Amino acid sequence: MKKLFILTLALVMTLSLAACGGETIESSNTIESVSMVDVTTELGISLKLPSELTIQENPALYVNMKTGDSAVFAVAEVAGYPLSDWTEEKVSDTYGIKYDDVVITNFENGKQINGKESVVSKLTLTTPKGSALTIVLVMVTDGNKNYTITFSYGSDNTDGSLAKNLQACIDSITIK
Repeated sequence: MKKLFILTLALVMTLSLAACGGETIESSNTIESVSMVDVTTELGISLKLPSELTIQENPALYVNMKTGDSAVFAVAEVAGYPLSDWTEEKVSDTYGIKYDDVVITNFENGKQINGKESVVSKLTLTTPKGSALTIVLVMVTDGNKNYTITFSYGSDNTDGSLAKNLQACIDSITIK
């Protein structure tokens, strides 16, 4: 089951990077005011996202097609792989399978999001096309399933709506 969870996380990583096409499509230092909207995924994850992120053909993928900002969702059975087992090294190793320059900039295990145990990890890496990407991996558990939300945006796009509203997105996460 550990391999299944890692494979699920790898799929989330792939969708996340595919969503931004490996690079930021358009970077801007100014961003118009954006509203936050309530989103409930088919996977049982609810949260607020910037209205610029729209659902794609894959219902577990929301993307801003102008900037490449994205949110990707996945769910996996816990089955012997509780969140308490996650370490900064494990997150780095998971992304390090595909990328050489993974840098964890923040890691919190044992965090509570709306009363649920969670892990929040922020990291940076460079895509195969040479773009700097910031990824925030949020895992929340109900004890039976681990719900994974991966936010990504260009590291040079810290004035974008996702980067500016990231904490509000994380704080709003609820699971069934």
